[in-house]
Amino acid sequence: MKKLILLVLTLCAFASSAQEKDEPSVPQGMTQLKAEDLLDKMDFDPSKIPANASGEVKAEDLPSTAIPLVEYVIDSSGSMGQLMGPKKTKIYVLKKLLARYLMSQWTEKTSSGLRVIGSRRKKDCKDNYLAIEPAQSKLGAIEGIVKGFEPVGMTPIGQALKDAYKDVEHYKGPKRVVLFTDGEETCGQDPCKIAAELSGKDVDLKFFVVAFGLQNQPDVLDKLACIGDMSQADDEEKLEELFQDLDKQLNPGKNLFVSSPQPNATVFLFRADSPNEIYRKFHASQGIEVPPGKYLAIVNLKPKYKFSEFVIPPKKKVTLKVGGQGFFQANFVEKLMKIELLDTNRKVVKRFTSDVRVPLPTGKWAIRLYRDPFFEKTLENYLIVPNAEYTYDVQEAGALVVEDAKVRGIYVYDGRFALLGNHLTNVPLVLGKGVYEVRVDEKCVFKDVIMGSNSGLVKLDCSKVKNDQ
Repeated sequence: MKKLILLVLTLCAFASSAQEKDEPSVPQGMTQLKAEDLLDKMDFDPSKIPANASGEVKAEDLPSTAIPLVEYVIDSSGSMGQLMGPKKTKIYVLKKLLARYLMSQWTEKTSSGLRVIGSRRKKDCKDNYLAIEPAQSKLGAIEGIVKGFEPVGMTPIGQALKDAYKDVEHYKGPKRVVLFTDGEETCGQDPCKIAAELSGKDVDLKFFVVAFGLQNQPDVLDKLACIGDMSQADDEEKLEELFQDLDKQLNPGKNLFVSSPQPNATVFLFRADSPNEIYRKFHASQGIEVPPGKYLAIVNLKPKYKFSEFVIPPKKKVTLKVGGQGFFQANFVEKLMKIELLDTNRKVVKRFTSDVRVPLPTGKWAIRLYRDPFFEKTLENYLIVPNAEYTYDVQEAGALVVEDAKVRGIYVYDGRFALLGNHLTNVPLVLGKGVYEVRVDEKCVFKDVIMGSNSGLVKLDCSKVKNDQ
């Protein structure tokens, strides 16, 4: 009998272990937000940051539009623990963007609600709770609340839509419910039918769906599209774009924007009468709503960029534009590398050479390094910030010259002895990193010429080759 009981307990333990292995597992550390994922903290003295004269301040009319009350429904079910890109889970990406967004769009007058499903218990269709009450949240609590939920349980979308409507039902103006999910209803309800019924009895109610991580799953997408206006994202960059698109629709009252070469830079806003005390902080790409008045702003670039006192008039929206020049120098050999600054359309904005410090306008650019006919490399999305110093050591290429008594043609071969092209003696040429053979004629051949780790111009002398033979 004792042996039988022991056998049963052993089998139960084994079954339990097997079941645990079958449960979706989340790699440790892949769901927790880090300090760099959130808005920056002020680690400087605002009074010591000089104002930039190159900044622009533009004011225009603010459209007169009713402000909606918004509640976000966040799917934190077990599948949200799946990877979305290298070393990032779906829930991590969503928490990162959500924390930034909610903290940026919070105002004294109102704030969005946040309802979370599937974050507390496995296999529980009642795991659906209001984490942040609409128009009631405290700014300091948002970060901690978003950090807290984990990918655990089921996906009761239908019930969450019902509850979200109850949360905003009292509001007299437009009501918006935004669902972020990576899957379909798993608790037996019909979200599409529920959304249609709720919308039918309240003309001011509108549903939005952001589906992500559902690439090549048309059946699931069809079950979500009928809930409301649906957008799809399959990576972090696209999801961030959708956040910004939604923001324009859901927050028409924003009256302060910042145009920055680094859109995710944190902006610190100060009241003019309290220039050393942070009033608000937000990401440049998102903008905020603040009362009309006088302000100062510091954009947390490197180096920091300060706008001196500016005014936000009533019924106006103001855009601060970061402007000015940074300085760039590509270090190579004797100004032999040619360089072009290209805009997003690949149009040349500026031409210069290596080994010279040049001013470049603020923005993200493509920088083309080249020397015909053998070398070309482009640095994509190169950020230039006002007053910053940038250096780039060109290690992907080397330069050589074949010295000879007269100008003659030379032939350049790669490491596999394939002919790359022709050049001339006594004229420097640039080659990409690698091993080459350079041939003038049968009596002047240079083998195993290494390019890419040279500190200067490599000089090859035909007269010395003749003397060695």
